[in-house]
Amino acid sequence: MSARKLVLLLAVCSTISFISCDIEVPIKEMVTARTTIEKARQVLADTYDPENLNKAVEELNKSHGFVVNKKAADAKTSAIKAADYAEAAIQISLPKAVDANLEEAKTLYQEADRLNAEKFASDQFAAAEAAITETETLKNDHNLWDAFAKSKEAVTASGQVKEAALARLPELTEELSAMKKDVGELKSLKLSDQQKQQIDEAASKLDRAGELLGQNNAKEAASLMIEAGVSINTVKMAVQKVSARDKIAALRKEVEMLKKERGSAYAGEDIAAITATLNEAESLLDQEKTEEALKKISEAEQQLASAKEKTTRGLALEKAKSVEKMLEEARKKDTKNMFKTEIDNADTMIGDGKNLIESGSYTESIAKFEEAEALLNSIGIASEKDRLGADDSTINREGKKIYKVIYDKKKRDCLWRIAGKVYKNERLWPLIYVANKEQIKDPDLIFPGQRFVIPEIPEKKDKSEKKESDKDTGGDTTDTKTDTMDEK
Repeated sequence: MSARKLVLLLAVCSTISFISCDIEVPIKEMVTARTTIEKARQVLADTYDPENLNKAVEELNKSHGFVVNKKAADAKTSAIKAADYAEAAIQISLPKAVDANLEEAKTLYQEADRLNAEKFASDQFAAAEAAITETETLKNDHNLWDAFAKSKEAVTASGQVKEAALARLPELTEELSAMKKDVGELKSLKLSDQQKQQIDEAASKLDRAGELLGQNNAKEAASLMIEAGVSINTVKMAVQKVSARDKIAALRKEVEMLKKERGSAYAGEDIAAITATLNEAESLLDQEKTEEALKKISEAEQQLASAKEKTTRGLALEKAKSVEKMLEEARKKDTKNMFKTEIDNADTMIGDGKNLIESGSYTESIAKFEEAEALLNSIGIASEKDRLGADDSTINREGKKIYKVIYDKKKRDCLWRIAGKVYKNERLWPLIYVANKEQIKDPDLIFPGQRFVIPEIPEKKDKSEKKESDKDTGGDTTDTKTDTMDEK
């Protein structure tokens, strides 16, 4: 008979007895038997003592039969026996159920411990440990029912803390990947033998930590990761220290370059502050305070960026005034409006440069002013009266031919084009370059207004001179080949 049916039967019989049943039903004994059987089942008597549990159920069924047959005394006797068998099952099963729950709780707790729950879920971990300890205390005091209840709490608490620790496992795996990346980056750097050994040992520990994480042993993995982290940080700080000194040296060079670019005139206080900050950074490095030194270096970099911006802005404003003055002078000189278009173009460029200043694009504004300056220079050169007509050449006091570089936005002057103008042979440009090396630092970079000496083309040797020369030099024909190439 099912438990539900039995309860219904007892309720019916109880009602009948109150209505004036023919017999006195042993309701109290039967309810006690039923309750005791349920307790036996709670402590897993069907597993640990099925014999007594089955007898208890059998006697309770008999008691029900006796009630139906109006045998009240027999019903009472069977109900009492059922309760006794159930109690016997409890006495055997209860200690075993406590031990089973305690073992399960401890297993879950140990798994949580391996997952480093003490770090990841410290409060839950402590609660699980307390439940296990209390269960053991109650058991030792033979307070088994309370021990059983607490053991179930211990199982639940240990299971929850294990799940909490498992949830943090991906985070630990991600941290491990980041550390391995650091190791890879450090290995790519130039390290001392000792530093290489430290990094190799750290790499081995991280590999082992990865294996342990795969086994859900986060506690040992975390311990190895901490050890590896110490080595990684030691080498990293040493590398950063060297890098920091290199950065300081580089920043000092930039400061000196800024001074040469007249930075002191526009950002003198900033430059002084940069120098002071770099001095502080060096002092911190001497004190092995690398992290603080790096912060100072970062501060110096920001100060330098500000100083450069102030300097560039100052130079841009200065250039604007200079080129505006040139524009004004060009307008005054161009009384016949021969260069009105060019002057207007220069004016537009200057306006664009001013707009760039307003938008904070100082470097671009300087480039725009220089473009206008070059155009105005070319106008000045073009208006000189001493220029020759076709070849753009003059003769100086020593009788040497001089060429003045002109500005043409669409077809800029270069040594190659100048050679074409004066020699009718562009490949002879090296003659001009060699003759004017003092003012031509880069053959690809010449400026409007420069004056270049145009040397004469060397005369070629006649055949008789060539034969004599061949005899003297052993027949070297290099010059002849060059002349022939030039002729072509």
